[in-house]
Amino acid sequence: MYKTSPLTEKSVLEEIGNRVRAHRIALNLSRDVFAAQAGVGKNTLVRLETGLSVNLSHFIKVLLQFGLAESLINIFPDYNQSPMMLLRESQEFPKRKRASRPKKSSANTPWVWKEDE
Repeated sequence: MYKTSPLTEKSVLEEIGNRVRAHRIALNLSRDVFAAQAGVGKNTLVRLETGLSVNLSHFIKVLLQFGLAESLINIFPDYNQSPMMLLRESQEFPKRKRASRPKKSSANTPWVWKEDE
């Protein structure tokens, strides 16, 4: 995992660029071929790989070509469901039981005042 202290915009852009370049090279693709497959210009890919700012839609096209766009979406939590609903869905609650009545004594003894005993 990448660690630097403190994170800056420049350091994040450079790290993303390094990882994009490494992933493209691992797939054994040239810049020309990959840029054409992703639907971006070669200069845009060069800018991204060297840590310069690029348009977000171009970055998304690169992620789509890598098959990593889902990772970008999952950075932020989905707030369409409330935290309580997510908690309820993740837990299994025991089935509720009715309260039982106290059992009657089996002896057929008459009831007496406690003072009379």
